[in-house]
Amino acid sequence: MKESNILEKTAIVMSNIDNVAVSKKDIKKETIIRYLGKEIKIFNFIPKGHRFALVDIKKGELVKQYGYPFGISNGIKKGQIINGHNISNYVTNYETGISKILRNKKGIYKKDTDSNQIINKTFLGYRRSNGMVGTRNFYLVLPTSLCSSDVAFKIAHSLDDDNLLKSKYRNIDGIVAAAHTEGCGCSSGEIIDRLLLTLKNTIIHPNVCGVLIVDLGCEKTNCKVIYKYLGKLTQYGKPVDYISIQDLGGTGKAFNKGRIIVLNRLKKANSIKRERISIKHLIIGTKCGASDSFSGITANPVIGSTVDKIIMAGGSAIMSETPEMMGAELSLIKRMVSDKIIKKFVEGVRYYKTLAKKLNVSIAGNFVPGNEKGGLINSTLKSLGAILKGGNTPIVDFLDYAEHIRYKGLSLMNGPGNDLESLTGMVASGANMILFSTGMGATEGNLIVPVIKIPSRTEIYRKVKEDMDFNAGRLLDENISLDKLSYELLDLVINVSSGQKSRSEFWQKRSFQIWTAGKLSL
Repeated sequence: MKESNILEKTAIVMSNIDNVAVSKKDIKKETIIRYLGKEIKIFNFIPKGHRFALVDIKKGELVKQYGYPFGISNGIKKGQIINGHNISNYVTNYETGISKILRNKKGIYKKDTDSNQIINKTFLGYRRSNGMVGTRNFYLVLPTSLCSSDVAFKIAHSLDDDNLLKSKYRNIDGIVAAAHTEGCGCSSGEIIDRLLLTLKNTIIHPNVCGVLIVDLGCEKTNCKVIYKYLGKLTQYGKPVDYISIQDLGGTGKAFNKGRIIVLNRLKKANSIKRERISIKHLIIGTKCGASDSFSGITANPVIGSTVDKIIMAGGSAIMSETPEMMGAELSLIKRMVSDKIIKKFVEGVRYYKTLAKKLNVSIAGNFVPGNEKGGLINSTLKSLGAILKGGNTPIVDFLDYAEHIRYKGLSLMNGPGNDLESLTGMVASGANMILFSTGMGATEGNLIVPVIKIPSRTEIYRKVKEDMDFNAGRLLDENISLDKLSYELLDLVINVSSGQKSRSEFWQKRSFQIWTAGKLSL
């Protein structure tokens, strides 16, 4: 007798116009699945996280998930596994007739939650003198170039590793160095401009309470250049000091001088206290890494629903990873509130593709073996699932990499899928909290902003539990709604924003890596 199941116990259909389902568990060959009053006989063994056809999909017809096409059928039978052999890639020509695309400028999400309950939520944050709000209180040692990064790191590490200082200054979350590999030995122009913008917006970030800038002295981005670029920083209400290694006479003297400056600033940096603040001051950066089939089914939708709630309360969010928007452009364009934003978005994607072509790099390189192992088939399907972490609210702006946000709501930032570079850019753009989904167990963190890790499956949560914060796999394993689970994640966001350490903070995963214009990171 053949094994028989109703589809809901065995697989997931993301949209009522989809012609594929995703298996929740391994499905044996010849299993009979009942769906919409009909029977589907499974043609092949279907591993967990892989797709099978709900109907016959004739050659040339579109293969759809999330209500959007991700492939063209090469001839697929009902119940047959969907893979790279029986579909061809589907590429949208979204630039054709773009002016005719309909947009709902009032927003497209349904307010099916208690908005007052969300609006009244608060967290314990650091209110800066210019009105910006931080979730952490870091003192930053910032090298102007690769030439001074080692000295900057030595200064910061020697102080951050001092347990007596930690016990004395309990309101300071750490003394950290933004060591990087840029700033000299390269052509001027976009490479230097992007570095300067990233450094400036990292300096003014509300999670930073004071800054010591360190240069070598002869590099392109020395202190004189930085000082001129930064302009007056008094408006940000934090001390900014400068030292030059060559002017001081070398590494040892710069190290000692730098320590003295920082030590003299810590008392004031420690004087600020957390206070209760509305969640409208939260700016959520959204990220996915080491994705699998369930990233776009559990973790990313849970993040997206949480982002919607924060935006509904007057907050903001940033979604980046341009390669993981390609293939899902139409879905995003329909949510953009003006023709101006659409134009900026199209130009941003075109910039990325042009850079890839110049460097002879394929955007498809963003699709890695781990994605395929996790059940994803191609980069378009990956993109359709990836953008769900941006929720359903209107898109209010499109930013350059590390450009600071201008409006409340959801902004897109042009940037790479590379985890560390993407995190650095979104933080420079203003994110004071990161929600990071992962299918296989990515473990990265950020230098100055807490990162909450959200695995898509319970087995990954258990396997890499020491690095994970929130189990989105419960959406599959328990009888729990997306809305309820996102409320639980919102509570965790509030707790972490108020000082509870995320797992990446526990392990001091303090990454800082700038996306340079001279290469294409995917």
